[in-house]
Amino acid sequence: MELRLVLKNAAALSVASVLSKAISAVVGISVARYLGPEIFGEYSAALAFVSTFILFADFGLSNYMVQEGSRDERVLPLYLGNTLLFKVITSLAIYALMLALMYPAGYNESIRGMIMVLGLASGLNALDATVYNYFQAKQQMYFAALYQFASTFLIGAITILVVVKQGNVLLITVAQLTTAILISFFLYVHLRRHIRLEFDLSRLAGMLKAGFPYGIAVIFLFVYFQINIFLLSLMRPPVEVGIYSAAYRLIAILLFIPGILTSVLYPILFQLGVESKEKHRGTIEKIFKVLSAVGIPGSVLLFVLADPLLTWLYNGRFPESVPIMMILSWFFALECLSFSLGDVLTTTDRQWTRAKIQGSAALINIVINLYAIPRYGIYGASVATLITELYVYVA
Repeated sequence: MELRLVLKNAAALSVASVLSKAISAVVGISVARYLGPEIFGEYSAALAFVSTFILFADFGLSNYMVQEGSRDERVLPLYLGNTLLFKVITSLAIYALMLALMYPAGYNESIRGMIMVLGLASGLNALDATVYNYFQAKQQMYFAALYQFASTFLIGAITILVVVKQGNVLLITVAQLTTAILISFFLYVHLRRHIRLEFDLSRLAGMLKAGFPYGIAVIFLFVYFQINIFLLSLMRPPVEVGIYSAAYRLIAILLFIPGILTSVLYPILFQLGVESKEKHRGTIEKIFKVLSAVGIPGSVLLFVLADPLLTWLYNGRFPESVPIMMILSWFFALECLSFSLGDVLTTTDRQWTRAKIQGSAALINIVINLYAIPRYGIYGASVATLITELYVYVA
């Protein structure tokens, strides 16, 4: 694999990710400042509900496509075709399930309206994500970076317009749906020009079996990473969800840093895992050192500057988020350290080992949250997140 291609992918993804995260941060902060803790909590509750369900649309097929496509590009037309067809069916079924379950969940009318809109957007985004995985397998991450940046920019522009015009929170979700429709259309046109999709349903069962460890790992990752917001939305009032989300989202934005490095090197690590164990180990060690140098000082700064940072960013509307930020600041360091260690397992065909670790972490997180949230609210959810991530790192 040419170094020039790797650097091109890294540069494109880095620039697009930095710009996208900057736009997302500005938009997210603007929305929180505009809506305030309670309505922002309703918005966060709807996002958490939809995000939880849409996880089950893929079943690991997209990541399996990256694994096999990185090793042999000839399989990509079939794998991409089967994956997209499968996800269309599952996304529709999941959307219907969302609509059925949002009533017994006890959400108010405002949250239900946002779920209806965000559910459609999430289905389209799930299909788009598979196309991005195709670009990843082809070592064309610059295309993924371009479309992802365009998506973020459009969402940001429309959302800021809604805020300036003082529109309601439902219009903010409409901005996401509008963008999802546009990006999906452009990706469809792109694929029509570059690949002829193939379909073979007789191969789908085998793909699902092989991709299942990836799918389980993604679900487990979400459970120990974001399930606390979903559980908070079920057990606590929207204002607490808003307070927690205001701090948590700032930490989550920073996770693009380890994400960039691992996304660019993922296909390379898959190849090295087969061709040279020594080079694979050396690459992982270098990634670990770099992420350690970023994560630990970053967490220290977030802890020390939590009060002035949140006061400035949210114009003093979220003072209760400061102690939450101080607790969650250490999550960033632990996540940076865990990224490279997890990739050791995934890129050496030990997906089930990683899935088992993440599965046990997911169970631990749910148990702690179910105990802590009713008793300690957002503080319990914060500590649960930290304990779970520490377990993943040690395991």
